[in-house]
Amino acid sequence: MLNFLHNRSISILNTQVTDKDIEQIEAFLKREARGILEVSARTADARPASIKVTPVVDKVPFPTIYWLVDPVVYKAISQIEGQGFTKELQAMIDADEELKEKVKAIHESYRDERVKLFKEMNLELPDNMMPMITDTGIGGLRDFYHLRCLHMFYAYHLVRPHVIGEMVDRKLKQS
Repeated sequence: MLNFLHNRSISILNTQVTDKDIEQIEAFLKREARGILEVSARTADARPASIKVTPVVDKVPFPTIYWLVDPVVYKAISQIEGQGFTKELQAMIDADEELKEKVKAIHESYRDERVKLFKEMNLELPDNMMPMITDTGIGGLRDFYHLRCLHMFYAYHLVRPHVIGEMVDRKLKQS
């Protein structure tokens, strides 16, 4: 269980998606939720926090397989991003070879999980679209030493805790 943000708790559950989950997710996304496979993490009050989606939606590669859908955490991360925390983290990564390798490992793990899911689901894509599945990390990033959106990294952190998520946790506790 992860605790942060004024005692907001997240439990890793990997549970099936209910109709109520779909309603809550779609209310957050403000659009139809497509390709949801499971609720990967829930808040203490059982609301979806992170969801896992198929790597192909409507015959188009979908490199982001974990989505952060807890509105409270999403807003808090948006605030620290708006304060420049993504750039601050990137500067730390660029200056630290050990941290750089840890970020690369996060991207590789995410990519490997996406490729495994793609194969397990017997999905198909044209050859020219396969690199989005096989050659990119979190959020479709090709450079495995970089960050883009902390929401994507955090959604994965709720499922597979990692150093970037831990740094976000510390920042959220300070905010």
